[in-house]
Amino acid sequence: MIKNMKVRGILCIVVMMLFAVINVQPLHSSADPSTAAQSVQTEEGKEAAQEETAASSNEPVEVQDTAVQVVEATAPAAERTPATVAAPVQKAELQPVTPGTKALENDRYILYVDEKSGNLRITDKITNKEWLGSPQLERTAMPNIKKYTTAPIYARYTQGADITQIYPLKDEDSSVSVAIEPDVVRAVFSFESLKLSFALEYRLTANGFETSIPQEYLKEEGSAKFTSLEVLPFFHAAREDADGAMMLPDGSGALLDFRKDHPAYLKGYSEYIYGGDETFVKQNHEITDNSWQKAAPLKKAIALPVFGIYQGDTGYLAIVTKGDTDAKINGVPSGIRAISLYRASSEFTLRKDDVIFVGNSGQIPYYQGEMIKTDRSVRYVLLQGEDANYVGMAKEYRNYLMEEKKIKEVVLENTPLYLQVLGGISRDEVIGSTFIEATTFKQIKTMIDQYQAEGVAQLEITIEGWSKNGLYGNQPEQFPVEKKLGGSKGLKELQEYASGKGVNLYLKANYVKPYQDSNSVKASRDAVRGINREVLKQYVYYLSTRWNTDDYFYLMKPSVIAKRSNAELSKFQELGIKGVQFEHFGSLLYSDEDNKSNTDRQLTEDTYVNALDTFRNSELNTAVDYGFAYTLGHVNRIDEAPLDSSQFVYTDRAIPFYQLVLHGLVPYTASPVNLYDDSSNQTLRALEYGALPSYELTYAPTSDLQRTMADTLFSSSVENWLASSVQNYLELKEVYDSIRNQQMTNHEQLQSKVFRTTYANGVSIIVNYNEQSVDVSGQSVEAYSYAVTGG
Repeated sequence: MIKNMKVRGILCIVVMMLFAVINVQPLHSSADPSTAAQSVQTEEGKEAAQEETAASSNEPVEVQDTAVQVVEATAPAAERTPATVAAPVQKAELQPVTPGTKALENDRYILYVDEKSGNLRITDKITNKEWLGSPQLERTAMPNIKKYTTAPIYARYTQGADITQIYPLKDEDSSVSVAIEPDVVRAVFSFESLKLSFALEYRLTANGFETSIPQEYLKEEGSAKFTSLEVLPFFHAAREDADGAMMLPDGSGALLDFRKDHPAYLKGYSEYIYGGDETFVKQNHEITDNSWQKAAPLKKAIALPVFGIYQGDTGYLAIVTKGDTDAKINGVPSGIRAISLYRASSEFTLRKDDVIFVGNSGQIPYYQGEMIKTDRSVRYVLLQGEDANYVGMAKEYRNYLMEEKKIKEVVLENTPLYLQVLGGISRDEVIGSTFIEATTFKQIKTMIDQYQAEGVAQLEITIEGWSKNGLYGNQPEQFPVEKKLGGSKGLKELQEYASGKGVNLYLKANYVKPYQDSNSVKASRDAVRGINREVLKQYVYYLSTRWNTDDYFYLMKPSVIAKRSNAELSKFQELGIKGVQFEHFGSLLYSDEDNKSNTDRQLTEDTYVNALDTFRNSELNTAVDYGFAYTLGHVNRIDEAPLDSSQFVYTDRAIPFYQLVLHGLVPYTASPVNLYDDSSNQTLRALEYGALPSYELTYAPTSDLQRTMADTLFSSSVENWLASSVQNYLELKEVYDSIRNQQMTNHEQLQSKVFRTTYANGVSIIVNYNEQSVDVSGQSVEAYSYAVTGG
C-alpha cells in the first residue's frame, strides 16, 4: 500500500512537471518563420536566454489562456467546478496609462511623451480617441515584462559572434534624454558600457505622426556594432479579446485575427520588405555548407512597405517611407515571449550577417563591416470609425502614393487578352546542343490570326526567348535577335503586322540574372559578390527537395544593368515595339559585397527605376513581374501580381490588400491560366482580386520542351489552349470592361468561402468557392461561380 502510494505520488509529480513544461511559453521574440526552429541566441541573443532563465526561476511567467484551458480540461472530474455554479469571469484589472508630457500639437492631434522611457501617446482632440505606444498590462504583469513593453525601440548589436538585444530601462546601464522642440520630439538613448547610442524622433502630421532614426545620432564608439533597430514594437498593441486584426503585407496581404482561442505559437512573422537579399545566402536558405544549399520553403515576398492593426473603432496604417530596402515587417501573435498581446512593427537592418566557411570549421558568422547609411522613417496614419480596417488602410496608402509619390493612373483603353509566348530555348544533348524553336515570329502572326478569327480583337503579346540562343541564352545582351526565329527582319515584320492588327507587342529583357553559359558575362568583373568576397552563384533548386542542382545564374552589378540597358535602348526603338518587360526588376532586389563596388539594395532599386524611366521617356511602355512598390509610377503593367499570401500557420486568410491599392492605378495580370493547379478556383480568385487573365503559350507542342530548362511550362501548346482561352476571355470580358480603370473600394467576406469586391462605379463581384450554391441578399450564386451586381 505504502509502495503504491509512493508510486502514485511520483507519477503525480511527473504529470505536474509535464504540464509545467507544456504550458509555460518560451520567451522568444519574433523570428524568421521560413527557417527551422532556432536557438534563442541566434535572434534574441544572450539577452533573451537570460530573461527566460530569470522568468522561469525568479519571476512568475504570464501564461496563455489557452494553456490554462488545457489544464482545466484535464483535471479530474471531482476537482472541476460545475458549470451551474461557475463564478463569473472577472475582467482583468489593467495598469493605468502613463499620462506623459504634452509635447506636440496640431489641428487634430496631441502627442504626449513619457520622458522616462521616450515612448509616446497620441490623442485625437475631436473624438478623444487615443493610441498608446506602450500597452496597458494587467496589474499582475511582471516588472521585466513591463520594462520590455514600455520600451519604444529595441536595439540589436553584436561583438562578433552572437546577436544580443537591448532596450531602454532594461538595466541601469541605459539612459534616456528627451528634448522637446517646436516641431519635433527627440529621445536620445545611450548604453554606456557598450558605448552605443542613437535617437528616435517624433513629428505630428495631418493624419497621424512620423517617427525617424537620424543617421547622425547613431554612434558606435566601442567594439559593439549595431545590427538592427525595431521601432515602436508595441504601438497600439491589441489584447486577445479585442475585436480586430493585424494586416501583414505578405504577398497580396494577410490577416491575423485577434482571439483568445489560438494555438501556442513559437514564432511570429518577420520578413524583409521586397524579399530577402539574395546576396546573403542565409536570408533565403535553411541549410548551407561549402558544396550544397537548401532553399527556404516557398513563400510570398512583401511587395508593399506597409503593415497595420485595427481593433474596435481605431487602428493605424504604418508606411515605411525611408530605409524600406533594408527593413523587416514583424507581426507577433499573442503568447510570444509570454505576452498576451498582438503587435506589429518595422525593424531596420543596420548590418547584415551571413555565414562563411574556412576549411572544415563549419559555419562561421560574419557581419558587414560598415553600417548601412541611410535615412530611416515610418509614417503612422491613424484610423477611426469605418476606416479602421484593411480597406481603410489600403485607401490611405493609395492616397499616399498619389498625393506624395505623385503616381498617376495608367488608363486602359480596352481589355486585352494577355499572352506570353516563348520563342526559343537551347537543349543540351549528349554531344552539343539543339535549339528548340518553340514559336517563330511567323507562327506568332498565325496565332494573332487564330485569336482574332475567334473574336478576340484585343491582344497584348510579350515574347520571351527571342534573342540569340533563346531563353537563358546570352543575357544580359539582348541583341542580336535569334536568326532561327526569324531574325531582326522577321521581328520587324511581326511588329508591323501586329500593329496593323491593333495588337501591342512587348519584348522581355533580362539584364539582371544571366545563366552560367552566357558568353557575354565576365563573372569576375560583372557579377556581384557575397560576404565572403567571392563571385555569388544563384543556383537552380530541385522542387521536391529544395537542394541545389549544378546549374546556376549570376546577379549583375547595378552598373552593368545601367550600361547594358542604356546601350540597347535605341535597338528596341528601331524595332518599333510597344514596350519592354524587364524581368526581375519588380521581384528581385539585392546588394553587392564587392570591396571595389560595394552597394546596398537602395542603389539597385535606383538603377531599376532609372532604367524604367529612361525607356518610358523614350516612348516605350514598361512592364515588370510581381510589382514591388518602388516600380509603381514607373511601369505601364505588372505581370503575375501576387494573388495569395504564404498561408503561414498564424495568419487566418489572404486578402487583396495589394489590389485594393493598385486597381485602377496600374493594370496587373494573374499568373497564366494554363499553368494553374486548379483552373476554376484560380479563375475565381483572379475575378475576386480584379486581376486580368493571361496565358503562357508556345506554337510547338509542349513535348518539344522536354529536357530543357523550361520545366515549369508543362502545358503550353496553343493548339490545346486556343478554344478554352478564347471562351474564358469572351465570357469574362464584359465583367472586366465594367471594372476597367475603376478603383477597388471595398472587399468583404459575406459567408464561408463567399466574398464580394466592390468598385468605385458601384459594380460588385460576388465569388462563391463552395461546392454548393449560396444565397446572397436574395440572389443565388452557383457553386464555384460568380455574380455581378450594380453599376
